[in-house]
Amino acid sequence: MENNFLNENSVAQNSLIDEVSSNKKTVKTGSVYKAPFAVVEAYKNIRIRLMSILEKSTDKKIIAITSPNAAAGKSTTSVNLAITLSQIGKKVMLIDGDIRRATVDKKLRIENGLGCSDVLAGNCQFNEAVVNYNPNLDVLTSGSVVNNPSDLLGSVEFDRLLNDLRETYDYIIIDTPPLNLVSDTLAISKKCDGVILVARVGLSTYAELKSALESLKILDICVLGAIVNGVEDVKKKYKSYYGYK
Repeated sequence: MENNFLNENSVAQNSLIDEVSSNKKTVKTGSVYKAPFAVVEAYKNIRIRLMSILEKSTDKKIIAITSPNAAAGKSTTSVNLAITLSQIGKKVMLIDGDIRRATVDKKLRIENGLGCSDVLAGNCQFNEAVVNYNPNLDVLTSGSVVNNPSDLLGSVEFDRLLNDLRETYDYIIIDTPPLNLVSDTLAISKKCDGVILVARVGLSTYAELKSALESLKILDICVLGAIVNGVEDVKKKYKSYYGYK
């Protein structure tokens, strides 16, 4: 299990990189919040480190984003990571795999109509559910609420979908539920090339992180690294030198 930890400062909750939506299939659109300089740079740093890890193997491109507990900022991380990869010309698919509690659509201000659960249940085709967010970023929202999300996410249908997406996209980012709360994340993570854990200072405990890592280790799931939200910005004095805020 790899331990290339991606420690980041000042990754603020609900701070999204400024991006204007060019949706082909949305009802509700709008620009997202413009993130502070430190947040933008933090995600660029994550992008560089992640790409350096994954590009050692051309087959590694599916990444699950999770957290030990709720409210750590995993969905914000998933969205921003997908956006920042798309900004350098990478073809990215962002999937909201948190079917129990959809968040990606709210972050991007797009409609959560047909989505992941509907595709996996055979209620619609992939091209009927996918949303084009920008020229390089497509989004598959969580879709309809179902009674058996773990079964759908662990299904052969999801395997087939991910295999098809590998042929089209450079990176597939999957926002998943908190690892210690439901089994859905393990079902998803087994299908991915690696997992990034998101923690928050003052919220995520050592015991919770240890439990999450042990669950992943038992299934021999690769941990690509960890992102820590809510860390005091120790680079503030350096930013002021360049006149950034």
